[in-house]
Amino acid sequence: MSYTPTSSPGEVPVSDTTRIQSLDILRGIALLGILVISIWEFGGFTANEQTFYKTGTHGGNYNLLTAVSILFEGKMRALFALVFGAGIILFLQKKDHPVPISPADAYIRRMMWLILFGIFNAFVLLWPGDILFQYGVTGLLLFAFSGIKTRGLFIAAIVCTLIYCGKHYWNYADDKAGYKKYTAVMAVEKKFKLDSTARARKDSVDRTKDTILLKETLIKNKLDDSLAKKKDTLTGKQTEEKGYWEGRVKGFKYDSAKTKAENKAMRAGYLKVWTHLMQRSQNKESFWLYRIGVWDIGSMMLFGMALFGIGFFSSRFSSSTYFIIALLTIASGLALAWFRIHMNDIRIADYEKYIQKRAIPYDQFFPIERILMATGYASLVIWLLRMNILKWLWRALAATGRMAFTNYILQSVICTFIFYGYGFGYFGRLSQLELYFIVAEITLVQVVFSVFWMRYYTMGPLEWLWRCLIYRKWLPLNKQSTLSSELDEG
Repeated sequence: MSYTPTSSPGEVPVSDTTRIQSLDILRGIALLGILVISIWEFGGFTANEQTFYKTGTHGGNYNLLTAVSILFEGKMRALFALVFGAGIILFLQKKDHPVPISPADAYIRRMMWLILFGIFNAFVLLWPGDILFQYGVTGLLLFAFSGIKTRGLFIAAIVCTLIYCGKHYWNYADDKAGYKKYTAVMAVEKKFKLDSTARARKDSVDRTKDTILLKETLIKNKLDDSLAKKKDTLTGKQTEEKGYWEGRVKGFKYDSAKTKAENKAMRAGYLKVWTHLMQRSQNKESFWLYRIGVWDIGSMMLFGMALFGIGFFSSRFSSSTYFIIALLTIASGLALAWFRIHMNDIRIADYEKYIQKRAIPYDQFFPIERILMATGYASLVIWLLRMNILKWLWRALAATGRMAFTNYILQSVICTFIFYGYGFGYFGRLSQLELYFIVAEITLVQVVFSVFWMRYYTMGPLEWLWRCLIYRKWLPLNKQSTLSSELDEG
């Protein structure tokens, strides 16, 4: 199967029978790549466990963790959002809906159902790392941008990326302010200790003179000392400021007790796991989304919409252009990733020293890193497609990408059953390398399943359900039924 664009430059395919192959393939790659990072949370390789390797001797586990972080962390979600953004324009320009409906109405229904599926994934299947809810909400917000020109989409993507960078600096500025308050409190405590030492010396002198001092004078001195001690205590606000910073620093150190508590909770029954994860899921679907998520996801979706507008995914440019884009963006992204990892190691080793000497946070350029790497990966794949090699691989990945929704939910079902207590209970029992073997096994199963399914059906089972819910009609699923329906309508 040679790669040929499904449309000429500037044209957009609008029917289900005319697809942009690169989008399906990239969606499949992103879906499988997301699991490489998600497996950390699924399997109990928590941030606390990662800290153990980052602050240790930097052996094999550290090197493996670093490599995975550089190549996958944030990049696969970014690539998925990039393709999702392109899909927004593709869906809104679609003409052949199975029922009479405006594209806008169909799109809004599509996002609303995606939000509900995300809630189900997070609060029933118990996957706190769900992205469906965030994609649905962000997709609704970006509907207003779907009609603007490509240049406007690029500008909007850049603005969102800069705001995302600003959010990182804002959080770091909060820590800097917290550290200043902490140093001020420590200065007060130091003064208290000096005053206490001075009072102790004075009390010692008074006791040696108690034979010549009047009784009333001794009583007065004791009363003054008692009042001074009451003043030499931190206020509630000062105590809170001190506790905030000490807790922040403590969070950078490995805590074995925390790991034991997490393992115990996640190896329990369904209700206990649900209770344990509830706060985390609520935080991800609310606090994280409105503070960070809309800029994180929105920037990539807008960029994907813009790239779609210039024909990037339709193979508009020459092979050499795609190769140069891939080379430059991946190289730049790797440099920023190395900087992030290096700065993070320094930060974890001594955050107080880091915050005193560093003007920016370790992840200041992470939003730029991920947009570069995602674009580079997309360019590399399209370039390889143009080389007309690995045909069998592209067919398999395209099938996986066309069933991305089904496969994403299946990942939640499979992984929670493997790792949570109401399943096999392997949470926290496997090494980092063993977790990646699990990823490889799940990937193989999903790719094979997708290839065989797509031989007989037009879309994945959950894609079909989603489509039926959007159009409020029982639609055909297998290829023969679809063909017969089209002939009848014709």
